[in-house]
Amino acid sequence: MYFCFSTAYFVAGSDIGKFTLKVVDDNRTINKSVHFRPQNNLFSINELASLWEKKIKRSLPRVTVTEEDLLNAANEMRVPESIVASFTHDIFIQGCQINFALDKPTDLEATSLYPDTPFRSVDACFDEFVSKVIEDHVKNSKPTSGEGLKIAKPTVRSEGFVITLYAA
Repeated sequence: MYFCFSTAYFVAGSDIGKFTLKVVDDNRTINKSVHFRPQNNLFSINELASLWEKKIKRSLPRVTVTEEDLLNAANEMRVPESIVASFTHDIFIQGCQINFALDKPTDLEATSLYPDTPFRSVDACFDEFVSKVIEDHVKNSKPTSGEGLKIAKPTVRSEGFVITLYAA
């Protein structure tokens, strides 16, 4: 058993749409495969978890999941758990996003095609999510008797855990 350091590229849905619209009207992309590989959004699952822990200002408990655990979960055919397990195995164990080079004449990478168009960072996505949690907390706070609205400083709960992946 060895520690799995596979990484994955994370791309916001809005960026996929933004770059797809650019690609459609770009003659350089005719009969080409355009890949999304923004270097600022390349993370291992542990790096992603650490970034989230910084945002919520607390540590999450660690859980070790083996490759066999993921494959067993994928084979159980429970939705959505089996789908998540299958994708997690394919991305972080098999390395399906990074285990090939973009060296064919038909391969293009979006950040090379459009260097002046930024991708939204995972960091910014996490910031937005945390601010929405706080905003929802404020909206759902109720006024107290005669003192106006009292809002306690909300905290993001750590009801999840961090997965450390191992491959056989």
